[in-house]
Amino acid sequence: MAFLCFLPLWITFASSISNETAIVKNGFSLLPQEPTLETYRYILKDKGTMIIRAFGVSFAVIFLGTLYSLFIMTTFAYTVAQKKEVFRFSSALSFFAWFTTVFSGGILPWYILMTRYYGLQNNLFALFVPYGMNVFYMFVLKNSFKAIPEELIEAARIDGATSMKIFTSIAIPLAKVGLVTVILFMSLQYWNDFHLSLYLITKSDLYTVQKLLYNMMANISALLSGTKSVVEASNITIPSNTARMVMTMLTVLPVVAFFPFAQKYFVKGITVGAVKG
Repeated sequence: MAFLCFLPLWITFASSISNETAIVKNGFSLLPQEPTLETYRYILKDKGTMIIRAFGVSFAVIFLGTLYSLFIMTTFAYTVAQKKEVFRFSSALSFFAWFTTVFSGGILPWYILMTRYYGLQNNLFALFVPYGMNVFYMFVLKNSFKAIPEELIEAARIDGATSMKIFTSIAIPLAKVGLVTVILFMSLQYWNDFHLSLYLITKSDLYTVQKLLYNMMANISALLSGTKSVVEASNITIPSNTARMVMTMLTVLPVVAFFPFAQKYFVKGITVGAVKG
């Protein structure tokens, strides 16, 4: 199973360092065909500055967006995890959160709300503010908080601890597994997100990696379709297939490097709230 998961990544890497002509002639293979870094040079030569800036924007969005989403979901999850004796509206808030996963206003009302009323267009906030609340991850955090022994909370209240003190000194440290799991999920969501930049960003200075690479791929496709006869006459090979593989490697490598460090928390986090037999 591990080999099957690794195989597509290896084929992508092998294809990214292969010759475009060999790929077109023989198709994709497990081994590099006529190994070359020409496609990497083709992608990075003229667009290197833009790619570096796009990586900076993406990393900024991941950092700010993850902190922003974690703050909202953690405070909300801790609130709805309380008993009615502590907070009588916890069940109502939990229902409202669940309700938003069933019904949606649609893309057009959402777009009007984001741009006309919230002003989220062509600014950095537009790339993470709409994703502040993820109901599924919020319920993961809720289960983490509900797994905390009630006796520990009661002992803290008897000792005079306030609700804020219990939240920051007891609930947060004991829910570390769930928090790290949500951080991992949200980081991946912000890194892979393409829709916010597609709908809300038109300035090239604010392009994320996903949006920039998509535009580069679209430009290559347009070049191929618009100058096909010229390209064939001059025997010029534009790296279309290998360019896709290079772009895939550029977007996957940061995730591959980050995931092993959080894997143990991910495995524990998916079992949070499970019933022990």
